[in-house]
Amino acid sequence: MKNRLSGWKDVFSFTLTQTLKSKAFIASFIIMALLALVASPVMSMLSATDGENENYTITKMYVYDETGYFDADTVSGMLKAGGWSVAVDMGGAAMGSEAYEALCARVDETETSAVLLSVTAALGSVELFLEYSGNGEIEKSEITAFEEVLYAAFEECRYNALGVDDPQRELLSAQIETSIAYADFDGNVSTDEDTSISGFEYGFLYALLFVGMMICMMAGTQVATSVVVEKSSKVVEYLLTSIKPLAIIVGKVLAMLCVVMTEVVGLIVVFAVSNAITGHRTGENMLAQIVSPEILSQLNPLNIVLGLLFIALGMVFYATLAGLAGATVSRMEEMGEGLTMFTISMLVGLYIGIGAASSLLSAGDNPFAVFAMLFPLSSPFLVPGAIVIGKAPVWIVAVAFVLLVALIALLFWFVARVYEALIVYNGNRIGIKQLFKMKS
Repeated sequence: MKNRLSGWKDVFSFTLTQTLKSKAFIASFIIMALLALVASPVMSMLSATDGENENYTITKMYVYDETGYFDADTVSGMLKAGGWSVAVDMGGAAMGSEAYEALCARVDETETSAVLLSVTAALGSVELFLEYSGNGEIEKSEITAFEEVLYAAFEECRYNALGVDDPQRELLSAQIETSIAYADFDGNVSTDEDTSISGFEYGFLYALLFVGMMICMMAGTQVATSVVVEKSSKVVEYLLTSIKPLAIIVGKVLAMLCVVMTEVVGLIVVFAVSNAITGHRTGENMLAQIVSPEILSQLNPLNIVLGLLFIALGMVFYATLAGLAGATVSRMEEMGEGLTMFTISMLVGLYIGIGAASSLLSAGDNPFAVFAMLFPLSSPFLVPGAIVIGKAPVWIVAVAFVLLVALIALLFWFVARVYEALIVYNGNRIGIKQLFKMKS
C-alpha cells in the first residue's frame, strides 16, 4: 500500500496549487464572498423597510359588522400603534346588500386609498373579509401587513365585548400539551414522551441537507472534470510513469477537500464579520433572524467540528466516486453520462435524509431516522444537523463514523483495482457491470 500511495503528496500539492490559482475558482469565490458580505446589510435594510409604515397608503376603512364585536376606537388605536393612521367609518354597520355593493364600487373607483372590511358570522365562525381597489396605489404587501394588525385588533375587540379579563385571556391562549401514560399489571406507569422535532429544527436539518449535498456535488464534479481533462490531454499517461493510480486519485480528492473546506470556512468567516458589523451598527443580530435562538443555543465548537468532519468524509467518499466515474469516459462530452452513478448515489442519500428529517418532525425518534444516520450515503447530509439538534446520540455518531470510513477505505481499494485500467482507456463509456469485472 505504501508503494501504491507513493507520490500522492506531489499530486495533492500540484492539484491544490493549480485549483487555488485558477481564474474560475478565484472568480467564484469572490462572487460568493461578496454575496456573503452583503447578506446581513441587505437583510437588515429589508427588515427595516418591513417595519416602516410611513409610506403606506391606506387612509380610511369602511366597516360592515354583523357580529357587534367591532369597536372602532380599539381598532384605530391598535392600527395607529402599528404605524397606520386610518379613519374608521362604521356607517355601513347595518347596510343592505345593495348599499354594500355601492360602497364596494366607490372603494374600487373613487376612494382607492380606502378599504372595506366585512365582519360576518356564519356556521359558528367569524370571518373577516377585506376588499381594496386594484386601481390605486395599495399593494398586496401592505394589505398583508394590515391584515395582521387588524386580526389582532379584532381579537382585542372580541375579548372586550365578552368581558374577558387578562388572566382569562392567558388561560384561553395557553398552549395545551397532552401525553399518554401506560400502566402495566404491577401499576408501574410509563409516559409516552414526545420526541418529535420542532419546525425550526426541521428547517435547520433541511437546509444542512442541501448544503452538504452542494458541497459534495461541487467537489465531486471538480475531481471528475480534472480526471477527464487529464485523460483527454494524455497528461495522465506521463503521471503513470512515476505515480500509481491510487496515489493520483487520493491526491486529487484530498486537494479538493482542502479547496472546498477552505472556501466554506472562508465564506463562514466573511458572513460572521458582516453580521458582526451590521449588528454593531443596527443593534440587531441578523443571524438570529435566520436561525432560531433555539438552534443557536445548541451550537458549540464540538458540534461544529463533528459536523464539518462528517461533511468532509462525505465529500471524500463522493469525490472518489466521481473520480472513478470520470475515469469511465474519454471525452468531456461524455462526462454528464459518466457521472450518472455518482449523481444517483447522491440523490439517494439526499432523499433518504429528507425522509428521515420528515419522520423526525412527524413521529419523533424512529428506526428509519436511525438507519438514515447510519447509512453512509445519507449520513454525511443528515448527521451534522442531527448532532446540533441533539438527535444523534454518541453511539450513532461513532457507528456512523466507522461505517463511513470503512466504506471510503473499501472504495479506495476498489479504485486501486480498476483505476489503472480505466485511466488509460479510450473508447465507449464503461458500464457498471464491466466495471465490477475488471481486475487490477
